[in-house]
Amino acid sequence: MNTNIIEVSASGRKYSGFSSLCLLFILMAMTLNDLPLQQFLGTLGASPMWAVSLIMFALFVIGNKFHLYLDKYSRLFIVYFLLTFSISFIQCIYYYFAKGTMLNSYGASVLNKHFFASSYYLFYFLTIYCACYALLSVSWGFLAKSIILIAFFLTTIIAVESVMPNVLAPFHLSMEGYEVGSRLRVLSPEPSIAAFTFNIFLLLAITLSNVSMVRLILWSALLIGNLLIGSKSSLMLMMLGAFLVFYFNMTLMQKLKSLIVLVPVTGVMLYILLNKVLPAFAVDIDNFTSVSTRLITSLWSIFSLFYYPLGEGYGNYTAWYATPLEVATAFANSFVPFSLNMTEITEMVATGKYLTAKSGILFSVIQSGFFAVFFYSILYRNAFKDIQSSNATYYQKIMIRVTLWYSLLSILLAVNMEVLYTFLLPFIVVNYIKKNS
Repeated sequence: MNTNIIEVSASGRKYSGFSSLCLLFILMAMTLNDLPLQQFLGTLGASPMWAVSLIMFALFVIGNKFHLYLDKYSRLFIVYFLLTFSISFIQCIYYYFAKGTMLNSYGASVLNKHFFASSYYLFYFLTIYCACYALLSVSWGFLAKSIILIAFFLTTIIAVESVMPNVLAPFHLSMEGYEVGSRLRVLSPEPSIAAFTFNIFLLLAITLSNVSMVRLILWSALLIGNLLIGSKSSLMLMMLGAFLVFYFNMTLMQKLKSLIVLVPVTGVMLYILLNKVLPAFAVDIDNFTSVSTRLITSLWSIFSLFYYPLGEGYGNYTAWYATPLEVATAFANSFVPFSLNMTEITEMVATGKYLTAKSGILFSVIQSGFFAVFFYSILYRNAFKDIQSSNATYYQKIMIRVTLWYSLLSILLAVNMEVLYTFLLPFIVVNYIKKNS
């Protein structure tokens, strides 16, 4: 199989209409993260992307006469998947010979867990491959209009859910932990994921729009939407992302020019931070549970690097987590000035359910060790370099940098990403811009 084909066959280029439709399906599937199908397929079934990407991948490969087109980002994902899958599989075999069984202490097969957990990265690859392949035959205008259309679609969903919350209840597996109307979840299982999906589409829509009025409407929707969703971290992370761009990615003259926009925006954001975000965050501090779980599981991923440099494995982490987690717990209890609430951690350890770090990248570090560190470093470094060297406008470069920083900070600090395919969207856009520069 040839994996170095740069041009798609001539027959494949005739189907730009079909490619446009495929791209639209991919973008729409990214917004759905809490479908009832997960009752039968597990977390993977929460999004339709597994079926969408599989079908499109088969159609694209067959249509291109079994030549596999791999661009830079697709190649990164497939190499990472194959490498970590192989190492984790070897760890499962080692576990079997060391323990004489494939079952962990919870009675579950580490091999089954290995195949299921590793599949997320397989579908990340399929998604970014299909999107980038479809874009070979799709115009820039269609991509921009599609993202803007979905941004308005999500804004409409927020408006509907804020006024008639029961209307969207069937789209959620359950309302457990969130009373109807208390915090919006849009089409996602929890507010943090809803905010991330909403913000990525809105930020990119603002980036790609050429109409000042549309940008103004989208900026307003971005602010109001985050307040209605009630994700305490989303606005803070966007602010942090903007400041990082401001300080690390601009010349002195660019910084001075950006002050015209940055100063009033920062004033508004600080007002919201002081009057909305911090009071809500104080509730978590008082209850301790969310703060305690995130702190301990984050430390777990750091200590895991020292105990398991190659990672604990996609399946074996359910059997090997004990030592690094115990060290992380002891360190956290000695480090913080208040008493940690161990209720959620204790339940995770006792039942094995939701035994995970509350962050996509940190959980990948637990599973794959330094390979995850290298992978995400290379992934985001390439994206920042590509947008810098592209012929995108100054405004687009700034906004895409902010989006990339926000994406990185979110999946590093705040958001699980098992079926959060939206985090792939900035790379898809950057890849398209770079290739057409």
